[in-house]
Amino acid sequence: MELQKTNSDVMTRDFATIKADASLKEAYSAIKKNLEGPPHSPGLVVLDNEKKYAGVLTVDDLMRELSRLYRDACDKPGKKDWVERFFNECELTGIKQVSHLMSGKRQTIRAGDSFEKSCELILYKKLNLLTVVDEDARPVGIITRRKVLTELAPRMFR
Repeated sequence: MELQKTNSDVMTRDFATIKADASLKEAYSAIKKNLEGPPHSPGLVVLDNEKKYAGVLTVDDLMRELSRLYRDACDKPGKKDWVERFFNECELTGIKQVSHLMSGKRQTIRAGDSFEKSCELILYKKLNLLTVVDEDARPVGIITRRKVLTELAPRMFR
């Protein structure tokens, strides 16, 4: 069964962005705000200095960094001072740039491409979100896993 829609038909045009050189502290604030209110997407589209697509920063990217910080602070579970060491590491990480953690550097799709292609990329690569770009690599929308589910589920469960 072929999906007859293009990405332009289903993409979310209201999405949050952040600059690649922003701090992770700024990114956390932006993701928190994004999760609490519209558009509720699982991440941020990262822009370079020319406002072109550079990547994405997702909740999963931040959680991977938290896991790394925990492992660095606590090489064995049960250590008494791990919390203090963990938060010391977190303070240093807060000044890192988004570009150090972002993912999806080469994963974009065009508005005129088929939505079926987006579904395939999101499902195969287990992406949280896929950025839709124009001819100049400027983001014009996003497609999320939630959108894939809401579009495919009615056909799956007829």
